Amino acid sequence: MRNIFSASKNTLAIFAAGLCLSLFAISAQAAYPEKPISIVVPFGAGSGTDMVARAIAKGLTEKLGQPVAVENRPGAGGGLGSSVVARSAADGYTFLMGTNGPMAANASLYSKLPYDPDRDFEAVALMGKLPMILVGSKQAQAKDLKELIAQAKAQPGVINFGASNTTARVWVELLKKMAGIQIETVIYKDVSTMMTDLISGRIQYAFENVGPSLAQVQAGKLNGIAVTANQRASFAPDIPATGEYGLNAYELVVWYALFAPKNTPADVIHKVNAAANEILRTPDMQRLAHQVGLELGSGSAEEMKKYQRAEIQKWKNLVDMTGVKID
Repeated sequence: MRNIFSASKNTLAIFAAGLCLSLFAISAQAAYPEKPISIVVPFGAGSGTDMVARAIAKGLTEKLGQPVAVENRPGAGGGLGSSVVARSAADGYTFLMGTNGPMAANASLYSKLPYDPDRDFEAVALMGKLPMILVGSKQAQAKDLKELIAQAKAQPGVINFGASNTTARVWVELLKKMAGIQIETVIYKDVSTMMTDLISGRIQYAFENVGPSLAQVQAGKLNGIAVTANQRASFAPDIPATGEYGLNAYELVVWYALFAPKNTPADVIHKVNAAANEILRTPDMQRLAHQVGLELGSGSAEEMKKYQRAEIQKWKNLVDMTGVKID
């Protein structure tokens, strides 16, 4: 009887300890977050990434009950800010607003990266996708893509394109290959400087994200020449698509997604994913989507990870084909 009673006491003690641990885990999950959260944007203020991050930060602040601040850390094609997050504590208080550049293309564009876009991060949620716009200075000769290609063939190497991100650089190389032309690329570290030079006529053309470029087209400061898609975009129905000119071998879209450092707890990932998906359905996000031409995202963290890995492979194929290398 003593042995049975003793065994029962041990069993009860183990059960009680397990129950305490379970309650502690539930309490810890319910308590998150307990302090302010940071979203690192690996590009400058005013970029499309920055605009999406600030909208999501505002929504997360309301949903999670803690301040969510945006921290701009531009440099190295988005690699600087991405590295900061990769090295951050995996505690749910630091996130990255990643894009197809630092979180997919850079794996092939750079011979050495201080982070691995796949292995060093947990995917959290897809924010959305959008094409780029080929815009031209008012002083530039060509007003549509057909004229631009004809001029480039007549004057090889004379036309120049600004590029403030890695996606734009690859698009320039794709245009050269698909159209059989020679054009020069002028590399910029930030979009604001490039847009200033484009509006003033110091450079002629650029592939750029919708956020910084569409407003300048609508204000009459730049010409909207083409959207990088096979069909016209609903946000700019008057601007032709590159697919209308037969340049439809590749359709490169810009995407935005939240990432966290590797080994961030799964319950935190799922909580932020659920909050982000709710925010994407709010009127505020719908208005932003209409403003910048964003096709809003949705889905689980697991679906985002699968999409990211497919994008890493796609960009490897594109980089191999175009030969673009950053270093």
